[in-house]
Order: sequence, then structure tokens, then C-alpha cells
Amino acid sequence: LPSDVLCHLAMEMFVSAGLPAGLAEDRVRRFILAVRASMLDNPYHNFYHVFDVMQTTNALATATGTMARLDAWERFALLSAAFCHDMDKMGVSEEFLSKAGDSTHGGYKDLVFRDPLQEKHHALRAFGIMADRDIRTLDGVSSAKYYQFRSSVSKIILATDMTHHSEYISRLEEFAAHRGEDPAVEMSKQMAMELMVKCADISNVIKPS
Repeated sequence: LPSDVLCHLAMEMFVSAGLPAGLAEDRVRRFILAVRASMLDNPYHNFYHVFDVMQTTNALATATGTMARLDAWERFALLSAAFCHDMDKMGVSEEFLSKAGDSTHGGYKDLVFRDPLQEKHHALRAFGIMADRDIRTLDGVSSAKYYQFRSSVSKIILATDMTHHSEYISRLEEFAAHRGEDPAVEMSKQMAMELMVKCADISNVIKPS
């Protein structure tokens, strides 16, 4: 499908999920177009990939009942994170960038970060776009709500780094054990959102070509 159609469908997903009160549709529309413009023309990590991850996240969250558990801001955070999880990605690994001494991420290859630099870059780019004076997606949002939203989106994006994969498997196994002892136990909403996007991000290999 042409990218214009995908932009329209992305907007439909945001609207269908229920935009938070005060979040104007025209700002969300400008945000979608800016994300498309910011994606590099890579064979895989391109606009079609982030749209696919967003659509798959939406389908998984709806089918599992996760979407129904979330409030409007959490739903917007989930879909925004899925849509922006590979913002400005060059299509190479963290290890490659480190060895190549790439300057795209500020040339900080000699520093040690708690979280992968590439995923932090994706999250920063997402909020840079939202704050752009021509887009202003989050204008008028209270400081408390902004930082809560930003924290949630950033954690979801950071969860897509595969170096954390075994950690998430362990956490999921631990939850399953607790659920076996007490069926009433529910997964935290933040953990569920992180898992939705992780699953969506690596789901391409099981989809028909």
C-alpha cells in the first residue's frame, strides 16, 4: 500500500483507540506525517516496518483485552511507542555502531549507558518531533501527565532492544508461575504494553510474505 494510505490507517488507529481529551486530531495527523518523513529508506527498518509494528500492536492489544484495560493516555502511549520504536534507525546493530564509531548518536561510543544508545535515540527523536513548533502534539498537557506519558513511551521503546530479551522471558515466566498459583493475578499495564510492542516487533518472521 502507498505510504499515504498507511498514514491514514495510522490515524484511524489513534482515533479508534480514543484520543485523550484535549489532544487535537490535526496535531496527531502532523505527528504521523513527521514520523514518516523521519524514517530512513532502509530495506527493512523503514516506514512500512514501524506501521506494521503499530498495526500488530493494536491487533494484539485488542485481542488480549489489554487495550480495554488502558486509559486514553496509556493507549496513546502504546500506539505512539510502537509507531516510533525505530525512529531514524540506520538499519544496523548497536554493536556495529559502537565498532564503527558512528557519530549519528552524538559520537558517544566510549561512554557506557545503562540502556542501549540506539533505543534511547529513537525515544528522543519521537519526543523531539512531538515538541516541534510546527507539530506541538502535547501542547497544553500538564507537566505531571507529560512526564508520565514520556516515561511510559520510553520504557516501551527501550524494551524492544534484544539485549533485554532474556530478562523479559524471565519476567514472563515469573508472572506465569504467580498466575498459576493465583488466577486473579494481573500483569501490570506497563509490562503488558512493553510485551505487546516486543512481540509485534519480532512478529514479521511468522507473517505471510
